[in-house]
Amino acid sequence: MKAKSVGAVLLLTTLVHWGCKTPKQPALGEPLAELTLEQRAQFYEGKKVFQRVFEPKDGLGPLFNGNSCAECHEAPVVGGVGDEVEVHATRFIGPNGCDPLFHQGGPVIQQKATPLLQAKGVDKEPVPPGATAQAHRSSPPLFGFGLVDAIPEAALLSHEDPNDANGDGIGGRANRTIDGRVGRFGRKAAVATLFDFNAGAFPQEMGVTTPLSPVEETINGAPVQPDTDPAPDPEITVEEIEKVTAFVRFLAPPPPQVLTNSQDQYLAKRGQELFGYLKCASCHCPKMQTGPNVIRALDRKTVALYSDLLLHDMGPGLADICLEQAHPSEFRTEMLMGLRFREKFLHDGSARTVAEAIERHDGEAQKSRDGYKALSNEDKKALLKFLGTI
Repeated sequence: MKAKSVGAVLLLTTLVHWGCKTPKQPALGEPLAELTLEQRAQFYEGKKVFQRVFEPKDGLGPLFNGNSCAECHEAPVVGGVGDEVEVHATRFIGPNGCDPLFHQGGPVIQQKATPLLQAKGVDKEPVPPGATAQAHRSSPPLFGFGLVDAIPEAALLSHEDPNDANGDGIGGRANRTIDGRVGRFGRKAAVATLFDFNAGAFPQEMGVTTPLSPVEETINGAPVQPDTDPAPDPEITVEEIEKVTAFVRFLAPPPPQVLTNSQDQYLAKRGQELFGYLKCASCHCPKMQTGPNVIRALDRKTVALYSDLLLHDMGPGLADICLEQAHPSEFRTEMLMGLRFREKFLHDGSARTVAEAIERHDGEAQKSRDGYKALSNEDKKALLKFLGTI
């Protein structure tokens, strides 16, 4: 059963600290507290691989989007956001079928090519001819992703209400991978684990093959010419993927924003109340709990993710591609954790401001959107002030 009590939500969440003393927390970009010395060493070793700049001789490309993990996750610190916008494409087979177009180079369509491939007349990968839609995707911040990975599947499923049994107009259902695992990463929640998320990024984003994906990405299904790829496959090891995963797993969530100005404090507190009143928290669930974990820093910790990690119908205006069970108009509730460090909004980065992103919500979010638009200017300012503290 989905917990939607505004009172409960407001009791559970207080990201904004009104001048109270709080335990020292890691600064932005630092590792989680309570890590062992060995785990901290793994974090910093993984950070080196995360920042490694690949060249064609190392395995970059021949098709790629970025030459390092950090290129797409760099601001305001390593692990944050980037200014890149990717192209994805799939084929929707109604009413419920989705072809990721693996055989035609999908679903990630690389936008860059190495000089050796450019010499063959290829500057980027074309959108597959079998695609029914294409999508743009901005790079999310990775802060706190290890904690998100440690949330039990049962916690996500407890928020499901696919048939809107309580009649509030808000459904929500989990996406699942081909082997049945509950998805949580990616704008369509199509990736189940943090390791899978990182392992997939090397071939899809950098064109770097791995023992898990030992073959180069194709050009609409046609193999790249061998003389355009000088590095032997696989181009990195599973150990290197695990190092990157350790960096992201141990990357701390953003520290709470501390407001010292009394007027700002008042506005943010009022905005937090409005966040509950408008039912934003029905999907942007303020907090979840990790399960038992052998890693103390991940063991039964509260995660202020502001998402239920479920799919919701956002209306035809935002619809783009399908992925796994997600329909074109369905998106995973965006995690607002780290929102104040972003410069682009919505899944495709097309909204210039948080206010614009809110106003473009539709589908299951229509009532909340309309409620926001009906607020006084002062209340809108308050809500945006609160969101600016997350």
